[in-house]
Amino acid sequence: MRHEVALARDPDSAAEARRALGAVSDHLSQRRLEDAQLLVSELVTNAIRHAGLEEAQTIRLIVETHDRGMRVEVCDRGPGFQLSQPAPDPSRPSGWGLYLVRELSDRWGIDHNEETRVWFELDRDAA
Repeated sequence: MRHEVALARDPDSAAEARRALGAVSDHLSQRRLEDAQLLVSELVTNAIRHAGLEEAQTIRLIVETHDRGMRVEVCDRGPGFQLSQPAPDPSRPSGWGLYLVRELSDRWGIDHNEETRVWFELDRDAA
């Protein structure tokens, strides 16, 4: 199943993205669903803060579910970015989004074409 949502460049969009995942909650355990909701919040917030979108531009959330789990994509028309892997610093109040994606997802990546697409996958049966 594929579900797509257009999100405004608005702080409330992270909550809207979390709710969208709730609609497919039967594809993951409660713990994995909570991981997915945290990760989608981080990615949508990153797009809002860093993509340089104009007010009318939207962020696309794509959720694909299958027997083995879920794939989530957050897409924007921003210029993209270079991935850096800073060491975790507990005193840093922000900048944890991609670190969390790397640590909590089973697979993830960044694609740059006509849009920037940050995606992650969570397996249904993973611990």
